[in-house]
Amino acid sequence: MRSAAGLAIVLALTAGGCSEHPPTTPPRPAAATGTAPALPDRVAMTRDRHLPNVELVSHEGRRVRFYDDLVKGKVVAINFMFATCRVACPVATRHLVEVLRALGDRVGREVTLLSISLDPERDTPEVLRGYAEAHGVGAGWYFLTGKPEDIERLRRKLGAYDPDPVVDADRKQHTGLVILGNEPVGRWKAISALSKPVRIRQAIERTILPASQWPTGEAVVNEAPYEESEAGKEFVEPADLSGLPLHD
Repeated sequence: MRSAAGLAIVLALTAGGCSEHPPTTPPRPAAATGTAPALPDRVAMTRDRHLPNVELVSHEGRRVRFYDDLVKGKVVAINFMFATCRVACPVATRHLVEVLRALGDRVGREVTLLSISLDPERDTPEVLRGYAEAHGVGAGWYFLTGKPEDIERLRRKLGAYDPDPVVDADRKQHTGLVILGNEPVGRWKAISALSKPVRIRQAIERTILPASQWPTGEAVVNEAPYEESEAGKEFVEPADLSGLPLHD
């Protein structure tokens, strides 16, 4: 798993803006029309471009639609993994288990965790159920599988890919991102799954809360001081899905 690979994606994310071509005829200025130009509906744009309503199957054996059943109206933390991964996936899962415990009963109520398999042909619901049980996963966290083409579409739409096609083709080097989204307000960001669990929890809380209620300064840093190291530099900053290249 490559947490650093996600940085290239986040650079595209943080660019922001709309990737559509400008209209042939520019809109009339506000002074001429008497009204301000309409702002884009960020929530609808994100839904239409980046949240495909593909069918998945949970580790509980339940068939669900990604957008309608798992994301719509919710705060979500999404990562990609596979059960036979022996290097970074177990570390990422342990980090998320710590986050799950730290958040307590807020999981399933204020935030839902979604782990999507990159090896759907082998990661059957039964395999994923065993994986979830082995890691002590509780309510509010779903492990998901589905058709390979649907998983690939979802991965691309969410930006969980490496821009280098050779690296991206190697499942063992998949991008180690936790993609965080507050769907009702259109707030999306990402953080490395290998970040300290406290940092992931803090990022989730910022996704839940409006910016005016975010803890800042010493209240954040004192929980787990930042490290001046190469690993620390791989922390993935908050990002916006609207800047991602479009994929079919």
